[in-house]
Amino acid sequence: LTILAKRLTFTEGTVGFSGSLVPYLNLTATSTTSSATVTIVVSGEATNPKFNFSSVPALPEDEVLAQLIFGRSMSNLSPLQIAQLAEAAAQLAGVGGSTSLLQNLRGAIGVDDLDVITDEEGGTAVSAGKYLNDRTYVTIQKGDKPGSGKAAIDLDVGRGVKLRGEATDAGEAKGGVFYEREY
Repeated sequence: LTILAKRLTFTEGTVGFSGSLVPYLNLTATSTTSSATVTIVVSGEATNPKFNFSSVPALPEDEVLAQLIFGRSMSNLSPLQIAQLAEAAAQLAGVGGSTSLLQNLRGAIGVDDLDVITDEEGGTAVSAGKYLNDRTYVTIQKGDKPGSGKAAIDLDVGRGVKLRGEATDAGEAKGGVFYEREY
């Protein structure tokens, strides 16, 4: 399960059928942050699952999501991070859609992706990405620390192979070849 680029691994679960071809889910994922252990339970029909968030120590659901995704309290989040959190909560509740605040912001500034990234030390960076064509994707990222900016370009050469070049505002450059396959 991936929520705002935070990947969770399910630790236990069952998938079964009860009278129809739509499976019934009961899955649990657990993640530990610096101040809480968060548990996510996904249950119900696979076509309409319900998400339940809890934590130890017990926190309100919005605080649980803030701890899970950003690793810090709601009071320490930027306005854009709070908007991302609200969008994630709406999507998990089944009420999200293409008219969300972040989707409108992406459209207004003309980018395909807009993201706020938080590292392990609590540093924050804003990242914007745009497809130049079907095979070329450009990303610009700027963090809150000096020298934390970078630009990257991905070129899809076909059959899952991508070339990536990256340069930082500190003058470092690197490149690589990646293979990607979706299952």
